[in-house]
Amino acid sequence: MTNTEVIPQQPVSLWRNRDYLLLWLGNAVSSLGTSCTQFAFPLLIVGLTHSIAAASLAYSLGQLPYVLLSLPAGALVDRWPRKRVMLLCTFCLMVCVASIPMALFLTSGPLRLLLLYAIAFGLGAISLFDELAKQAARAWVVPKSQLPTAVAQNELIVGSCALVGPALGSWLFSISRLLPFVTDALSSLILLSSLLSIRSPMQDERRTERHHLLLEVREGLTWLWEHEVVRSILLISSYVNLAITASVLLVLAIVQQQHIPSVLYGLIVAAGGVGNLLGTALCPPMLRRIRFGLTLRCALIVFVFVFPLYGFITTPLLLGAVFAGIALSDSIRAVFIDSYRFAVAPDALQGCVSSIYRLILFSVLTIGSFALGLSLEHLGVLPTVGIVWSGLLLITGFLFLSRHMRQATFP
Repeated sequence: MTNTEVIPQQPVSLWRNRDYLLLWLGNAVSSLGTSCTQFAFPLLIVGLTHSIAAASLAYSLGQLPYVLLSLPAGALVDRWPRKRVMLLCTFCLMVCVASIPMALFLTSGPLRLLLLYAIAFGLGAISLFDELAKQAARAWVVPKSQLPTAVAQNELIVGSCALVGPALGSWLFSISRLLPFVTDALSSLILLSSLLSIRSPMQDERRTERHHLLLEVREGLTWLWEHEVVRSILLISSYVNLAITASVLLVLAIVQQQHIPSVLYGLIVAAGGVGNLLGTALCPPMLRRIRFGLTLRCALIVFVFVFPLYGFITTPLLLGAVFAGIALSDSIRAVFIDSYRFAVAPDALQGCVSSIYRLILFSVLTIGSFALGLSLEHLGVLPTVGIVWSGLLLITGFLFLSRHMRQATFP
């Protein structure tokens, strides 16, 4: 009798995984359109109101659903058919974006601004469900051994859109202030056709047993509170994300004060995309060679030294360089923190911990971004820079003094 050795079948390459490619390519085109809207929407609000505070309020309203709906959205997306959720969300996003030109044509005065604020909130709510469904679907269509590569390719989309989107959006906005939104709506059509072509359900059969949402949230909160490092990186991430929002608003305020053309503004923001891509490229070798705590300290030191420059520079070239440096440092910080959190959180609590994490981050962003807008409106650029920089000093000091953060390593 002969022994037959069973050799495990290697998973198909991602480039030959049809469903993954359809999802990835459709998301890439849609993300580019979304980046055009994200660039043009604040400019549109500022152009209508001549107020940075009004633009920051629109941004806050777009983040508010992440505060109000994150916890139930995660549970609902797990229970509903993911493919239907993504199709419905993509269609609703397309309708919301297409309604921006209609709001400008059919209304005027305070009513027009209220409609734009309502659209901002609607885009945020739909995007929340869409993002959660896409993350879960990607994890299903990709074999476990290929998930790191798929996540890296998704980061490539994000970084590329941050680089190309603002430049494309500024060019389209210079032709017509409505063209970026039309482009975004058309990109949603491409994503719709891509999703309709996917054959798999992108999920296992629905579970018949369902736990109460409050019980799951309590379990996640207990784990998060008992894990000192994750609790600390949540504090750090919350404030650093607020500082990144301040960076975006400061650039917009300086551009308005110095009357920098919208095309140059797009190039300044695109420089941030270059920084994100470079930071993402540096992360894999850094993960292998540098300790977790040391990397975080270095990233925050860059923030502390570079951020104050916003209070003194006014030229587009230097503004782009500062924006790129902060984006590079932040991308490294984000990849390291997210990798650590996903590595240490129990598999049964991944969704719950992520939803709590998202809730706290966006709560800080929602309140903080509006406060930053008011500060820029009433105090100016330099005092706002000083306020944010003071917080960065405190966070960096905490990181250096915390023993468990200094000793933290990847599992």
